[in-house]
Amino acid sequence: MSYKQKIKLEIEKVLNGSASDVAIERTKVKEHGDVATNIAMLLAKELKKNPLDIANEIKGKVPIDLKLISKIEIAKPGFINIVVSDHALVESLVEVFQQDVFGFALPKSKERILLEYVSANPTGDLHIGHGRQAAIGSCLGNLLRAAGYDVQNEFYINDYGEQISKLSQTAWAIYKNLNGENIEWNENFYPKELLEPFVKQAINTGIKDLNENSLGQTVKDLILKAQQNLLASFNVTFDKWFSETTLHTKNETKKVLKDLQDKGFAYDHEGAIWFKAKDFGDVRDRVLIRSDGRPTYLLADIAYHIDKFSRGYEKLITIWGADHHGQEVSLKGALKALGYDNSKLEIIFVQLVSLKQGGQEVKMSKRTGAVVTVEEVLSEVGSDAFRYFLAEPHSNNRMVFDIDLAKKQDKDNPVYYIQYAHARCCSIFRQFIQEYGSISLEKNENLFLDLLKVKDEEYIVTKSLILKILDFPEEVILAANSKSPSKIANYLKDLASDFHQFYTVCRVISKDMALTKSRLALVEALKITIANGLKILGITAPEAM
Repeated sequence: MSYKQKIKLEIEKVLNGSASDVAIERTKVKEHGDVATNIAMLLAKELKKNPLDIANEIKGKVPIDLKLISKIEIAKPGFINIVVSDHALVESLVEVFQQDVFGFALPKSKERILLEYVSANPTGDLHIGHGRQAAIGSCLGNLLRAAGYDVQNEFYINDYGEQISKLSQTAWAIYKNLNGENIEWNENFYPKELLEPFVKQAINTGIKDLNENSLGQTVKDLILKAQQNLLASFNVTFDKWFSETTLHTKNETKKVLKDLQDKGFAYDHEGAIWFKAKDFGDVRDRVLIRSDGRPTYLLADIAYHIDKFSRGYEKLITIWGADHHGQEVSLKGALKALGYDNSKLEIIFVQLVSLKQGGQEVKMSKRTGAVVTVEEVLSEVGSDAFRYFLAEPHSNNRMVFDIDLAKKQDKDNPVYYIQYAHARCCSIFRQFIQEYGSISLEKNENLFLDLLKVKDEEYIVTKSLILKILDFPEEVILAANSKSPSKIANYLKDLASDFHQFYTVCRVISKDMALTKSRLALVEALKITIANGLKILGITAPEAM
């Protein structure tokens, strides 16, 4: 049990049932102690008392001793600020080594979640916006698993409709050009330089009954395979690749349409079929079937999410690009109209990415002249920096990806700074083994006793590092609850900073062998924490740099 849980229990004992959920949070200012609670302010209205009086009553009843709490102070308007005892910190530090994976909950101990993200058209390159969705989605899946959820990742293949017809037409025109026919290029075609390599590759596969449709299907499959390989190159993989086409071939879209019509939520107007989206909070009604008979993306999205529910998931999370903002209202409305609990669907929007290089914004792709691709940026900065830089800002925030910063190998580059902290931990152990031959550390309270038997600045930086390490399990839970992998990225940056300060002030290997072993154990606890955090972000934890 962590020191926070123990303090929480002590305060709840004092309250004797008045409050069942006392929140103990780390303070942002050291002068306010190590942790604090606002429970007195929360109880003030119910008890009809001044929160300062309630806080002082609690302070008077909570035992202060060397085992858990060394000091309590009350601050306006009713905060209870607590200094944790050294003994309690040392005791909690032992738990880093006792858990199967420090900071992670038991696997599959919580609800089943289906997480869908990226969902690009299989018609060309993945652009940097897809890359950000991929990085955030992959990190979020890892984060939710670390918090105990049973998570499956899914890629929705947009392989039906106008874009696939356009792909086939473009591929067929390229094929004819390659065979000497002078085909007039249609401005609606996809870029020739983008698709020509796939057309040549498709022809080399020896397609039987070669025609516009079969060539287009083969090119589509090759593009999809290339997307899969590219995503895998920066550790983005999926449990299932779901084809939109299956929704139509299995008549799931037709069933959805009929159900909406039967329930009176769809109507005909000007040759099209509309969903009564305004009845469910949308700004206007939405088209389900166009006047030319083609289904819209909305109809397919409704059918797709119903298919997800039919597979028994208790929670659905869908990650969309910022250009889809507003569409969630009609989707959730249709699910509600058909009797589904739309509160079980959460849609996360990922904002746009711009790139900077040489101090200037990068506007065009070198190859296509239209968008900056994942492949271009990935080849510049590598997988680890690519993932970190895209996941570090919150998904709601637009971001500028600084390519020059991502390539730096110094403390200004946060991912390098974090990885260097892990590598430095490994280096310390290699140095000790080189000097003393071997090391054996029994991870118990006695091993850590000397850690805080130091003075002045050494005590301050050591305690700060211990507190930051012990924050990790709670950071995982908070990040999972808010669906924010960015919290883990920023936590690791702060943790690395605390370690580098500790390393600067405290000599880890010294002639004092008891203190050396204590500090080595602390370094090992740090190494475990950094590695587990980087695992959530899908980033390597190098042993040397």
